[in-house]
Amino acid sequence: MSTYVELHTHSFYSFGEGASHSHELLGRARELGYSALALTDTNLCGAMEFARTAKQFGVCPIIGGEIALQDGSHLTLLARSRKGYSNISRLFTLANETDRQHPQLDPSHLPGHTEGIVLLTGCRKGKLSSLVMEDHYEEARATLREYLEWFGHDSVFVELQQNMIHGDSRRNHELARLARDVGAQVVATNGVHYHVQERFKLQHALVAARHNLTLNEVIHELKLSGESYLKSPAQMARLFRWCPQAINSTAQIAEQCTFDLTRDLGYRLPAPPVPQGYTPMTYLRRLAYESAHKKYDRVTEGMQTRLDEEFQLIERHDLAGFLLLYREIVRIAHEIMVEEGLIGPETPFDECLVGRSRGSSVSLFVGYLIGLSHVDPLLYGLTNERFLPLDSSRLPDIDLDFPRKSRDKLIA
Repeated sequence: MSTYVELHTHSFYSFGEGASHSHELLGRARELGYSALALTDTNLCGAMEFARTAKQFGVCPIIGGEIALQDGSHLTLLARSRKGYSNISRLFTLANETDRQHPQLDPSHLPGHTEGIVLLTGCRKGKLSSLVMEDHYEEARATLREYLEWFGHDSVFVELQQNMIHGDSRRNHELARLARDVGAQVVATNGVHYHVQERFKLQHALVAARHNLTLNEVIHELKLSGESYLKSPAQMARLFRWCPQAINSTAQIAEQCTFDLTRDLGYRLPAPPVPQGYTPMTYLRRLAYESAHKKYDRVTEGMQTRLDEEFQLIERHDLAGFLLLYREIVRIAHEIMVEEGLIGPETPFDECLVGRSRGSSVSLFVGYLIGLSHVDPLLYGLTNERFLPLDSSRLPDIDLDFPRKSRDKLIA
């Protein structure tokens, strides 16, 4: 991990603010030796593109966002975990409910959505920044203590930025003093809006376009220094040589933010109920072997080899619960058919086909054993390459057809 990681970065997805594409920011980060980079746009629209592109550049992606509150102040949020990403997504949704053109979050929503989030207290538009610059020190102290209470001491960092704009130095020293007084940590960011300095003129034009004003009319919204570009770790270390802890904190935070949007966001099925003492996997094994001993005189070497292969794939892709949920649907269908008088109550579940499977799922031997299929895949030499390939990252597809007479009740 490099000594400095940029944790506050806007791309073109921050409409009218960011002046660089994700690939430009990541390419420049790689040139500068960054091991990780955070994207904190004013929405999550570019998060997946950023995460995928980062892998190509060998840079660890950190996903977050800059969110505006109802008082006009900003906070920077970083996802430490899947739950953190979920909470950030929810907060953006709540902010959008007020005004999609100018989303603003009611701060009362923050305490209920803190798990898995690292909070940076915001740029010069952050509430703490405004309070210390207006000499409202006691209110700033109370606000910071509130953040610490909501998010926890390990998850709150007072954000310092030095963009060579009048007031930066005073604000940073006041914020650092506030952090010391309250016992909070500090972190340095550069509030990046473009990957190289030459883009600052384009960034100004985008801000003007967003407000539908001329550059002269929007000058109060512009960062006129042109310093909001992706700086090298050495440049940032020089800017904050008076506060090395602010630099060190960036790597510390980056190490905490292990959430990988390209890997950790896959849909997770609800866990089905299983008997006490079992996991979905061990219960699936039990059901399969019980059925195998009923259907065949014995479990042959070929059957055992096939079961071992399928259980290995099922465990790798975490599909035991998925298959048990389908079995539960078939079990409910069996009960409905008994109620409708379509089969007798004495008919064993595993001897009556209440649904008819089709497609690639009929190749699954375990599926046949637990009642999902009417086709013995060993008898017909069916293999699993289509249904459950070794490198599949998608949820497999199982089609079950049920008699029309029982279908409405089954859906209900």
